[in-house]
Amino acid sequence: MKNCPDLATIISYSSGALSKSFALLVSSHIEKCGHCKKNIDRCHEMGGSFLEEIDNTELDTNSYAMFLDKLEVSKNKETQISEKEIFDKSSEVPVSLQRYIGSDLSSLKWSFLAPGIKKCSVKIDQKENKHLTFLKIKSKKKIPEHSHLGSELTLVLKGSFDDENGRYMAGDIADHDHTSKHEPIVTSHEDCVCVIATDGPLIFNSFIANIFQSIARI
Repeated sequence: MKNCPDLATIISYSSGALSKSFALLVSSHIEKCGHCKKNIDRCHEMGGSFLEEIDNTELDTNSYAMFLDKLEVSKNKETQISEKEIFDKSSEVPVSLQRYIGSDLSSLKWSFLAPGIKKCSVKIDQKENKHLTFLKIKSKKKIPEHSHLGSELTLVLKGSFDDENGRYMAGDIADHDHTSKHEPIVTSHEDCVCVIATDGPLIFNSFIANIFQSIARI
C-alpha cells in the first residue's frame, strides 16, 4: 500500500481510542497492509513493555485497569470477526466491513447524490447513531474542494482517485484533519467506490458545493 493512516491514527487504533467508524476503516486497511500491521504489533509490544516498567511503581488502580482493558480490546478487534462468522476473503469488500454490507458492492442501496455520484449511508452502531458513508463516483468526476472541521478517513474499495497529496488506489487510506484541504478527482476508468468516516462536517469552499454538503451530510 502506498497510502496509509498517519502514525497517530495507528497508535490510537492500537490503544482502542478510535471511534468505531474510524477503527473499522483502519481494520479494513490493515487486512492487506503488512506495514501497518507491523506498526500495530509494535504498539502492542510497547504497551507490554510499559506494563513491565510500571509493575513496581505506584499507579492508580482504576487507571491501570482502564489501560489493560484498552490494550485487550485492541488486540481482540482483529480476531473477533473471524471467530464468529465466515466471510468471502476474495471480495473487494474487506472482511471488517462485510458484516455490515455483505461481500457485494452492487448490493448496496445507492441513491443519487449529484450527476455521476451515488451515495449509501450504512449504520454501524444503533445506540450511538454511528454510520459510514459509501460513495460511488464515475471516472473523471470531482468532489468539490473542501476542508474539514474534524478528521476524515477515506478508504478506497475499488478504482482510484487523485488529490493534492497523490493517487489513492484500492486498499489505500486518505487520512485528513482540520488542516487539510483537497479536491479529489476519480482517475480510474471504472467507477471509484470509497467509504468515508468523519467526526465533523466537511467545509466546502463555494455556495453550490455547500448545497452538495447539505444533501450529502458528510
